[in-house]
Formats: sequence, structure tokens, C-alpha cells
Amino acid sequence: MLTTEALRRFAIDVAGVDKLGVANIERFDNAPPDMDPRNIMPNARSVVVFLKRILRGTSRGVDEGTHWSSYHIFSYAGLGAMLGTAKDRIAKYIEQNGHDATPLSAIGTSREFGPTAPPSKPGMPPSNVVVHHRIAGTLAGLGEIGWSKVFLTREFGPRQRLAMILTDAELEPDPIETGVLCDRCKRCVAECPAGAISPDRSVSIDVEGHHIEWNDLDLGKCKLTHFGLNKLSSPFFAKRFPGVSLPVGEQEVTWLEAWDLGRAMFPTMPALSALSASPVAVCGARGCIIGCMKHLEATGALSNTFRTRPVFSEGRPWRLDEEPGHRFEDHKGFVWDPEEADSEEEPEPRKDEGWY
Repeated sequence: MLTTEALRRFAIDVAGVDKLGVANIERFDNAPPDMDPRNIMPNARSVVVFLKRILRGTSRGVDEGTHWSSYHIFSYAGLGAMLGTAKDRIAKYIEQNGHDATPLSAIGTSREFGPTAPPSKPGMPPSNVVVHHRIAGTLAGLGEIGWSKVFLTREFGPRQRLAMILTDAELEPDPIETGVLCDRCKRCVAECPAGAISPDRSVSIDVEGHHIEWNDLDLGKCKLTHFGLNKLSSPFFAKRFPGVSLPVGEQEVTWLEAWDLGRAMFPTMPALSALSASPVAVCGARGCIIGCMKHLEATGALSNTFRTRPVFSEGRPWRLDEEPGHRFEDHKGFVWDPEEADSEEEPEPRKDEGWY
């Protein structure tokens, strides 16, 4: 007979995940129809959630402002692929024990896209049913949602990504645990380069006596920054468009507008174009993950500790200037040469000078 503990041991020892938890289906009784697991798998009895850690060292280059690809490849898109492999192995293990297993996509933003098809029949939600992974992780006892909306665990703080499988196996649920890690320090608010994390507005649910609350995140500002259009957190847009002022904190865009703009801009920036086969995590989560990690490590709240640098960094986050890198008088609407602008010598007259 399949048990929670047997599944956990297989997931960790064979599939290579770092942690696994189980929620019974009744914990989702109050979920909206388009987020209810039973509208994907009607006979589901358990929701299995597991995670793989984000390697702490992949955030080094982002924190120092020197290197972005390690975070994206190993701790974002690449980590998603590794979770997909683990998901396949765990689902097969469940099937080998005589139960159905439905692996779910990690695309947690389908709601922002809007329904792409009508309901399959009257009384059903549109076809894009998406179970909230972070809520599911909380209900499966893996950890809690922090104020930033990032998922936190006792082991790794904000350093993990989640995956999920539905099954008709009636497994022993793990206890829910909330209010343990996030002390509402709001460092995530202060260090988010987009100003996307609200200091006071929140969203919340209540399940089995647990009040689960997170900030009412500005998804448009978050996505613009995530896609590298925020000069405060990424050098690529600033290098390609030094004369553009795009103060992300002042924008009032929807998540979908930000998505479309980011995807349209990727081909203009070689570094992002090379990585854009999957959504590019250019921001490096500098407020919601790095800032939170610094605080939790400093308070000694995490079990995954480090010898030589017990706290990731005590320094303030680096920033580029949101203002244009040059002014109209530097280029008159033609090409701007930063090397020429930095030179102390008087530039040679240009052939097109009479056109100004």
C-alpha cells in the first residue's frame, strides 16, 4: 500500500527532490472553481507537493551586479526542467503502486492570460484551471507564504521552487504550519527594485484555523522587472537603450501588458534573446528572495547554514540610475558613442553636422 512516508522517501532518495508534503483534498474545499484540483482530477484525494532548492551561489552574480545567467539557467528555467524530471519519476512511482497520478504544469500565471477557451460544459469553469502552487505547498505542510508572496521553508527560506501532482491515493496529510518564518520585517518591500510589493495591502485565506496572508502584489511592475526592463535591477536594457527613461515604479501596467512588452523587447537585447526560449528571470528576485534570504539568515531562522559567509551579504543592493545615460545635446538624435562622450578631447566635426 502506498503511504506518505514511502512516497517521501522515494521522492528524496530516488527522484532527487529536497522535500515533499501531502495535503488532503478537503483542504481545497473553498478554492475558487478555476483553482480547485477537483476540476482537473475529479476523483483526486490527495495533493502531493515537492520542491527543489535554489542554489544559494547562483544569486551571487545578481547580488554583485556581475553575472545573471547562472540564476536563470540553474535556479529558474533549468530548475523547472529538473522538477519536471522529478515529477515524471514520482508520478510513475504512484502509478506503479496502483493509483492515478496527474502532474500539473508549473505555469502559475494562466489566470493573468485569461481563459483561452469556454467551459467544457455548463457549470464548469473555463478550461484553464490552475492550482496555486504556493497555497498548495502551505496546505501540504512544506512551509508558508511570506509577505512578499514567495514561498518559505525552514530549511532554505525563500530558496526553492515547487511542483505538484494530484492523485486518487488517500494519503496521510502533513500538518499545516504557518506564522513560523515570516516576521513581517518588510525587507522585501524595501529592496524590491520595482516597488511592486505593497507594505500594507494584502490577500488572505483561512484553512483549518490557519490564516494565510501575503501582500497584494503589483503584478505589472513585478513582471516588467522580472523581464529585465527595470534599469535599477538589470544592465541589459540600460546598455541597449541608455537614453530611455522607464521608471518601473511609476508604471500602471497589467501583468499581460508587461509580459507582451518584455517578450517583444527580448530580441533587441542579445543576452536576453539568447535565454528567451523560456521566460527570463532577469531581476534575480533581489527583493523577494535575496532580501528575504539575507534577513532570515541574519536571524538564524534557517537550518541550511553556511560556514564562511553565514549571512549572504550585509551590503545594500546595487542600483543603476533610472535616468538616461546621456542627453539630447550628446547625440542630437543620431548615434551616441559612450567612448566619445567619456573622452576629454574635443570630438572631430561630423559630416552630418549641418543636418542638426
